[in-house]
Amino acid sequence: MIEGSLGRRYAKALFQLAVEAGREEEVGEEVGRFVVAYSGSPLNRVIGNRSLPARSRKTVAIQVAQALELSALTTRFLSLLIDRDRMALLPSIAARYRRLLDEAKGRVEARLVGARPVDPELLEKLRAVLEKITSKKVILREESDTGLIGGVLVELEGRIYDGSVRTELEKMKARIERGY
Repeated sequence: MIEGSLGRRYAKALFQLAVEAGREEEVGEEVGRFVVAYSGSPLNRVIGNRSLPARSRKTVAIQVAQALELSALTTRFLSLLIDRDRMALLPSIAARYRRLLDEAKGRVEARLVGARPVDPELLEKLRAVLEKITSKKVILREESDTGLIGGVLVELEGRIYDGSVRTELEKMKARIERGY
């Protein structure tokens, strides 16, 4: 709970600074690139190692930021997280920042899961329907799950629209077991 509210506060503060600088899209992309480099790599263990002096950890983070060609704003933000021992919050901060950015730009992210990749033409039709439902620009992330057998599952703004064959078969099975 505390980590969630801290992550929200840091994301909001970074977003406000980025808006003031007129660079909210760039900063979001930069934080995302750093998270990719940071998560699941030795960099995570080095920067997150509290037994190392903060100055050493900051030096490493700044060198990585320079190699990734991150802006001064993003680099200073990462330094602040290291100073305050909050680097563990970075993935959460990045996700919350992305949501703030999408909200400000009138976008919403949706997840489409299909048994196999969806035809691009059908994907565009689905995106248009979802945009009509939400009145926002929809960014679709497509995933595959062969366990669905057929159909699709869409997760949008906390709601799940399940049109998968697997779910229909499970419903049929339940009805048969109840004797309907």
